[in-house]
Amino acid sequence: MNLLNTSFERKSYEVELRQSILFECVLGIAMITYPKLHDQLEKSKQELDSIRMNLSEPLSAELQYCQEHNTWKMLLQLLHEQNFDSLKEFHGFITNLSDQQLKYLILPYLDQTQEENRFKASHGDGDSENEMILACKGHAFFPQMIHFIGSCDLKELRNHFIEVTKGWYREFLQKQESKISGILERDQKEKENWINIQSPKGIVLHATGVDYKPEAGIITVLLIPQYIYRPWTIQANLEDTKVFYYPVSDESLNETSDPYEPPAQLVKRLKAIGDEKRLRIMKLLSEKERTLKELTAILGMGKTTVHHHLSLLRTAGMVKVTGAYYSIPENAFQGIETQIDTFFERS
Repeated sequence: MNLLNTSFERKSYEVELRQSILFECVLGIAMITYPKLHDQLEKSKQELDSIRMNLSEPLSAELQYCQEHNTWKMLLQLLHEQNFDSLKEFHGFITNLSDQQLKYLILPYLDQTQEENRFKASHGDGDSENEMILACKGHAFFPQMIHFIGSCDLKELRNHFIEVTKGWYREFLQKQESKISGILERDQKEKENWINIQSPKGIVLHATGVDYKPEAGIITVLLIPQYIYRPWTIQANLEDTKVFYYPVSDESLNETSDPYEPPAQLVKRLKAIGDEKRLRIMKLLSEKERTLKELTAILGMGKTTVHHHLSLLRTAGMVKVTGAYYSIPENAFQGIETQIDTFFERS
């Protein structure tokens, strides 16, 4: 059978940048209510346990409610509805929503085919709610979240949204708001500078560590810097948009800029390729994609050693992995020369 393909396949996407202390607030709530990850964050598990133990009883109760029903995800979706200047403005927005509007906005966006069900479920249609649950069967918590939204006391849920964010902000975030706001602002400016020297794919890869390829229905990739979840990147879907809440870079942590301090991203990339063994690995991967087992056999090195070199290359964005296969991203070397020129012009 002959096929004439007249479909449109997206080749790229636009990158947008956005930062807000309110995202940091909600991501902090998400982090503290996900104890399984507490031994994999920059803050030690002991520090995080201490933070939670020293919170007030009312806030601890709200966080427990959040942990049981994943309300942090609902809060993130609400935050994407507009640019809120303050927690007070965000709370006013939540208060003024009708019950149907609130339910629609906090139900997870699955894909365009489920938008009618999402709308009907927000108006109490049980069949549409069940269709949504079946559509995301297998997701870690969406089915339970959808069922909860359909059956919960919305007045109680509104109050929870306000109290948990108000409590976390007051008891944890407020004392370091100035410092964190500065970090988020510096990181966004850093990424804005990348727009002039890197492709959208390159920006996403180096900010998030994810080699994100264009996909159907996604027009925009929204990059939101966060400090609390370092070194993890969290991703989410909105209509037409892929969201990455990515960890701020090391250089964004420092307020003063030393003109003789090379950009951390540039150092990471140069260190990655400034090694004979890693250059050999990249040469092999430039020929074709290979597995760890194949590389180990060709190089005659131990599996642990090769994996270590691959990890360094991946961190620098010089190598990507798909399933069991390693390869070189098409934009691996893009912008290095410009970064070097910019650094020496600055100094």
